[in-house]
Amino acid sequence: MEEVKELWIKFNKYSNKLANALGRTGNIVGEYAEYLAHQYYGGSLIKISGAGADIITKDGTLYQVKSRRIRGTLSAQLNVIRSWNFHYLVIILFDAEGGIKRALEVPVKIAREYGVKNIHQNGWVITTTQRFLNDGRLKDITAPLSSVPRKPVAISMFGSNHPENV
Repeated sequence: MEEVKELWIKFNKYSNKLANALGRTGNIVGEYAEYLAHQYYGGSLIKISGAGADIITKDGTLYQVKSRRIRGTLSAQLNVIRSWNFHYLVIILFDAEGGIKRALEVPVKIAREYGVKNIHQNGWVITTTQRFLNDGRLKDITAPLSSVPRKPVAISMFGSNHPENV
């Protein structure tokens, strides 16, 4: 069995490679979710500094992507939503091995019903309760998102947004 230190070194090595391949931030769970949603919906990724959407499609539809890696129950508090300036909230819940456990497309009007104001975080939070997950107005996109073709990504020591890669 590998020593804890060796596993730690390998974990960091691959985490860094994945962060460089995704090339936007160090939040590899969130960035991978955005990558999957971008492959599924097409369009363009919006600059990171935007408080609202993460993806804009050719027809102008705006998607904000939230994700969590979960263990056991599907109930999880998503990261803060700072702006409702999008059309759909895409939620991707990953299992402990990184597979998609559940993926949902939520119209902004419905997302707002579940959003709870959090003054400390200057935004709203949504918890993926059973009531939320079983809301019949949400579109389950688990199967199609799980079968999104994976495009090869060039890995650079600089990350994809670095001028050396332009």
